[in-house]
Amino acid sequence: MCAIIGIASKDKKLDRNMLTVGRDTMIHRGPDDDGAWWAKDGCVGLGHRRLAIIDLSKAGHQPMQETKNDFTIVFNGEIYNHLDLKQELIDKGHSFFSNSDTEVILAAYSEWGKDCLSRLNGMFAFAIYNSRQRFIFLARDRAGEKPLFYSLSDGIFRFASELKGLLVDPNFSHQINHQALDVYLTVGYVPGDLCIVQGANKLPAAHAMVFDLNKKSLQTWKYWQIPSPPTLTEISKSNESSLLGEFELLLEDAVHKQLSADVPVGILLSGGIDSSLITAMAVRSSSQVKTFTVTFDGYNKYDESDHADLIADYFGTEHIELNAGDTSPELLKSLARQYDEPMADSSMISTYLVSHLVRKHCTVALGGDGGDELFGGYQHYDRL
Repeated sequence: MCAIIGIASKDKKLDRNMLTVGRDTMIHRGPDDDGAWWAKDGCVGLGHRRLAIIDLSKAGHQPMQETKNDFTIVFNGEIYNHLDLKQELIDKGHSFFSNSDTEVILAAYSEWGKDCLSRLNGMFAFAIYNSRQRFIFLARDRAGEKPLFYSLSDGIFRFASELKGLLVDPNFSHQINHQALDVYLTVGYVPGDLCIVQGANKLPAAHAMVFDLNKKSLQTWKYWQIPSPPTLTEISKSNESSLLGEFELLLEDAVHKQLSADVPVGILLSGGIDSSLITAMAVRSSSQVKTFTVTFDGYNKYDESDHADLIADYFGTEHIELNAGDTSPELLKSLARQYDEPMADSSMISTYLVSHLVRKHCTVALGGDGGDELFGGYQHYDRL
């Protein structure tokens, strides 16, 4: 992951130091490189912290500019179909100086404008400043995997990957949003565009936004929505084997695209159905797949390493078993710093520990999270 941050105003004096300080509060998201860019009139500043995944060279540095049209981008995420898009754009006359997916987004925006969003397959949050028309175009991926916080106050627009990037500014609100707090206490998280901090919002999943500097206005719209479910008639006519075959092709394609990286990639393997399926799809794309299982001392009841060993042996992966060792309540302090908003999910503890251990072996790790949510895998779902 990377971190993006920005500040803009039509005519107010902006604190350049706050952009740099806010950017570097998110160094954990991007330890490999950093950058900052300011418009010539000083009214727009963009910052970036980079975790290099695709094109590790300096050519992938951000903020990145497209000088022909005066576009500047900061981008967090990965565009899985960037090679296909790149070839399509080359056929249309575009040229490229890097192998990064960031540059592909710039070219796609140059070619198709805001409609480029319909062509992007990936996880992303990005902002593009159009210097000639003086507006910032921002977007977030369909599932909302990559975060994006923003605020508009006194004519100053701010955005960042994490709230901490905004909170370093003493002029930014540090008050609790009581509506968001009420919702959190009800459902265990802060949903939608609500934010736990007063005066801040989250750009919802599958939404885009434009901040017009001249008008000092925000326009937000939804660029994608989940397709309508099939009717009962359509379901009755469906062939189960053909649907399963289609799903298998989609899953294989998704895993194949997400294995594309210029850094080591691994699979988090618990031995359950979801992570085992991811592993099965991965070995179709690569003969050298690394899988990881994490064990926790004193919790043998939840030890899934035997199941993971069976799957790893069957598919012939390079399997690595990691031990999380002892944990203490001190870990909660680290989690409090990590998470910008409260979340009532104890799995954040194991996720943090697993990520910390696996990072020593690979930069990118795929897992099976989400399968139960998509397909009703938990027993309590049948009560809904």
